[in-house]
Amino acid sequence: MLLNPLEHRFVLDGFRQLLPVDSGVEAHLRGVLRDVLAHPGSLIRAQLAYAILRQHGVEAFAARSTAIAIEYFHTASLIFDDMPNMDDAAERRGHACPHLVYGEAAATLGALALINQGYALLWQVIGVLGEAGRRAASELVSSCLGLGGILNGQARDLHFGGGEGGQQDVLEVAEGKTVTLIRLTLVLPAIVAGVSEADRARLDRLAAVWGIAYQILDDFKDCLMSRAETGKSSHRDHRLGRPNFPGVSGSDRAMEKLSELLAEGRDILAALSADAGRWGCLGHVQSILEAERRKVRLRMPVAACA
Repeated sequence: MLLNPLEHRFVLDGFRQLLPVDSGVEAHLRGVLRDVLAHPGSLIRAQLAYAILRQHGVEAFAARSTAIAIEYFHTASLIFDDMPNMDDAAERRGHACPHLVYGEAAATLGALALINQGYALLWQVIGVLGEAGRRAASELVSSCLGLGGILNGQARDLHFGGGEGGQQDVLEVAEGKTVTLIRLTLVLPAIVAGVSEADRARLDRLAAVWGIAYQILDDFKDCLMSRAETGKSSHRDHRLGRPNFPGVSGSDRAMEKLSELLAEGRDILAALSADAGRWGCLGHVQSILEAERRKVRLRMPVAACA
């Protein structure tokens, strides 16, 4: 856990409470939202954004609003990702996907409710920034969540073309689909907190490094691990013709690329370490990725990504 227990509870309560779902909401839509809000996952993005903001002196409620907005965007993306017209998944975070329990229409509306509330929460924080901060934050949010970001990345993932794509194509899909939300998680708090442009540039690069590393790890898990181990439907990429870096490049090359990325991540953290008191939270995430790499490496001799 990245935050201390009190901070973690504060963020978790925010995730569950900052989108009020009262009895007047239609039953299927209410079911989707209550189900999703009851199963928040690791909240790693929210924890990280909150930690960065607090370590740079941003007030707790503003930090939480920003963090939960990012987490709502991420959660909405998972609902869409699991739908039958995308990955057709059955399970997420150890529970049945909302579209299977409440229907595709209700799941779609639930995802839109999360996105709408995410923007509302963000505006509470961004709206009080100075002109330069508002402009920078607005441009970042648009680039991450719009046509140049996660939407295009998801579309490229859906229409990847099976075995025709190469290693670079897979990485470009990861840039759009995965890096964008990590970039929002790292760089938006830096803008809100008034961090220097030099450190924002380092965070931007760290987002790319971590995002691609995370996607390679996720690709490994899809082909090496079971649903019981990951908490979500597995072995989907090969069946659906979706980009999978180990599947395209081979497991050894994928592990080499992953190691290169994590080494670069350590270098970026070292460059930020002169102000370690404000960036200490980043080391925790790097450690998580390093630990996941070790788990995958142990599985490689007994399973293969094809």
